[in-house]
Amino acid sequence: MLGKVIVPERWPSFYFWSRVTLAPLPPICYSPSVETKRDALILKITGTNVEGVIDEVASELPITLELNGKPLVTLLCTPSELEALAVGFLLSEGLLQDRSSIKQLLVDEQAAAVRVELSDLPQDYANLFEKRTISSGCGKGVTFTQYRMYANNRITSKEEVVSLEGIKSLLRKFRTISSLYLETGGVHSAALSDGKEILLFSEDIGRHNAVDKLIGKAFLNSLPVESKILLTSGRVTSEIMMKTGRNRFPILISRAAPSCMAISYAEDMGITLVGFARGDRMNIYTWPKRVKLD
Repeated sequence: MLGKVIVPERWPSFYFWSRVTLAPLPPICYSPSVETKRDALILKITGTNVEGVIDEVASELPITLELNGKPLVTLLCTPSELEALAVGFLLSEGLLQDRSSIKQLLVDEQAAAVRVELSDLPQDYANLFEKRTISSGCGKGVTFTQYRMYANNRITSKEEVVSLEGIKSLLRKFRTISSLYLETGGVHSAALSDGKEILLFSEDIGRHNAVDKLIGKAFLNSLPVESKILLTSGRVTSEIMMKTGRNRFPILISRAAPSCMAISYAEDMGITLVGFARGDRMNIYTWPKRVKLD
């Protein structure tokens, strides 16, 4: 135990703190080329014990997505799988339709940017979207997609895709995959499943980014998602449901809660929405016929 600890108003910008020494802390948290986690100085309180320690935290960086030479959006994200993130975002926004249209996909670490060039992008593509929407995602995510563009494109398949036991088994696997979450507690996860196994997995500090990374990774690996299950660790809000519907997932399973708008969107778009899926518990909000109940 340290005894009486004098806590400054803020930690010095470039120093680790300890009882004995001060050591230089490189100011690289916001440089383009960083790892997915960094060391952070904290005061750890356990009962009456106060201790100055170094803890691991998830990295967060602003990454600019440039489309055909023009900045489109800046995403606050975990600096990994940036190609997949860019592609997934473009797919979810309806700007990318076919893999053959990608002429360039380049990550520029020095500029903290992902540069994408598409061959079939209309010159007036910006006019296709009425307005940007500040989403409920982490870091005030931006979406261009308007709900009514896809509300009538309902997913009509009603056959059983997964059983209750299958969902429970998937969740047990899902929650143990992310080493970054286990080390930092600061990221969300998303996974693609065929109802039996986890096929792909992605993680990010933003739940919407994790989903976009997963969608982009599946697309770049030519893995269709239309008959697959999307699993997410984060709450399900309208922009997450729009990504689900735009990419034609028939089932979305989350460990967290959905919003009322997400439930309405799922009902309209024909998506089976399962929330609060933890252990032996889960709530099925819409289109339950895709889940085998006995």
